[in-house]
Amino acid sequence: MDLSQIYSNLFSALFIAEEVEHHPAASRVRKILSSIYHHVVASKDDIPEEYRNGRTLYLTAPKGKTVDRCPGSKGHICCNYITVDMYHGCTIGCSYCIMQGYLNFEPVTVRLGTEEIIETLRMVSLGNPDLIIRAGTGEVGDSLLLDPLFRFSEEIIAGIHDLDNLYFEMKTKTGYVDHLLSLPDKGKSVIGFSLNPQRIIDGEEPWAASLKERFDAASRAVENGFLVSFHFDPIIVSEGWQDFYFPVADTIAEIPEDKVAWISLGTFRYPPVLKDSMPDRPYLYDEFVPCRDGKYRYLQKIRTRVYQDMLKRIRTFSSVPVYLCMESQAVWKSVFGRLPGGIPGLSGIFRRPGNV
Repeated sequence: MDLSQIYSNLFSALFIAEEVEHHPAASRVRKILSSIYHHVVASKDDIPEEYRNGRTLYLTAPKGKTVDRCPGSKGHICCNYITVDMYHGCTIGCSYCIMQGYLNFEPVTVRLGTEEIIETLRMVSLGNPDLIIRAGTGEVGDSLLLDPLFRFSEEIIAGIHDLDNLYFEMKTKTGYVDHLLSLPDKGKSVIGFSLNPQRIIDGEEPWAASLKERFDAASRAVENGFLVSFHFDPIIVSEGWQDFYFPVADTIAEIPEDKVAWISLGTFRYPPVLKDSMPDRPYLYDEFVPCRDGKYRYLQKIRTRVYQDMLKRIRTFSSVPVYLCMESQAVWKSVFGRLPGGIPGLSGIFRRPGNV
């Protein structure tokens, strides 16, 4: 992987906050991206207007809590995921990306430093020895898109690999796993792949890895000692959607079942602010209803049928835990007949940890 070529194509400018000017990661990135314009600034406010876009990379120190609870969604069941914020923003350009409505600072921002993250994750894990803790870096940016450049996942894995109850997940739409494969101690690390049919990838995920590239990367990860997970989120419903999604699900059968940590399902949803910033897309003309959290979703009967069909298909080849992302109690009961606390394989990961 030629890092200089890959990331020089993604970014045309690099700005580094004074407080991290001499950080090892900043020095490394400056050397790799030596061919693009770079400048040291006192703060993000000093970045000129013409560089406040997704072609600019901004390096800064952590601000506020870098490890926190998933904010969840009012009126919907949360899986109590722990979010780790390092990468803010993404260049993959998915048309449906909910971050378009929330990130008001357009340069892709990276918060340098993993020491506090490791310390906090260890505290949460050791403080909840009887719980399964799931944490991940893919909340407001792709976990692995920039990771070959910054190598933060390696540092975190090295700092937590001995914790038996902590699953550290790196969610991605890339195939960038090779820089992690040689790590000697991977612990309960999970590389998570967001999945959609190739026709959705072609139309809505312009700079993402192909479906084949993702599955090939998943195979390499498993062969080298990682667990993997798969996320059908968002499922975009169209006529005959099963013909496109079922073959994707079937491909998971090629991965050894004991190496798949979990599979999640979620249908397309959006807050009103996102629709205003999205390009005109065919799937926006379907029938959506406002829900208790302010987001618009497909009609409940449509979502329920999608989940039931996907779950039934997955169960033809796998018994791994399957959960719904940000869904109501009514939908959970319609799909599983019960809430996650009563489902074997899910009850453990849906318990709320303390000390976060």
